[in-house]
Amino acid sequence: MRAFERYLTEEEQRELLRFMHLRRADALARRDGALMRLLLHTGMRLGETLGLTQAEALQALRTGWLFIPRERRKGKRADHTVLATEPVKEALRDLLAARVQMQAGQTAFEHEPLIISRLGLRMTARGVQKRIKAWCAAAGIEGDVTPHWFRHTRAKNIMRRSSSSDPRGVVQAALGHASISSTGIYTAVSKEELAAALEEVDGQGDRRKVKRGLRKDYERRTAA
Repeated sequence: MRAFERYLTEEEQRELLRFMHLRRADALARRDGALMRLLLHTGMRLGETLGLTQAEALQALRTGWLFIPRERRKGKRADHTVLATEPVKEALRDLLAARVQMQAGQTAFEHEPLIISRLGLRMTARGVQKRIKAWCAAAGIEGDVTPHWFRHTRAKNIMRRSSSSDPRGVVQAALGHASISSTGIYTAVSKEELAAALEEVDGQGDRRKVKRGLRKDYERRTAA
């Protein structure tokens, strides 16, 4: 599958978040939902995310910035800071709360991992991959969804929603790309845009005409 297809559409994001919210009473579901929201709203790589400690989460809640040391980053060339917007803070709070809930209310040391398994150990990348794939399938999202899809989705959301004169620059800064050329894949046509364009080409683009004809079809059938 090509890079421009490995992301969640706006509708898929809403459905996944709604699906997980309904299950947040369960500690593991709450952890997984918060983890996916954190990935979605930061665009962080999975390794960077799993390296977070409780102390770093608390620092982000206090300062408004998540600090990712270069030692945890791909290439290990430079540190990276991620703006802790309100959705990011909500995800961090839920991860902290889920962690306490999973450990039966025990308060752990701040420098221990933020995201833990049911055994209290740092979650593995493989474990997260399996959980995300299972949750997305349960939510009815097609495709072999991986954690990296959320990084692509973050970039796509910025490109779609930002009113900045340089959205590619925003993507570069938000995702910590060393070069602006790395953001090029996110300027490609989206799958939603492709579907709309092809429907228009094939004569199905003006759905308003179809909608207006529904009343006439109904009256014709009922009058018979």
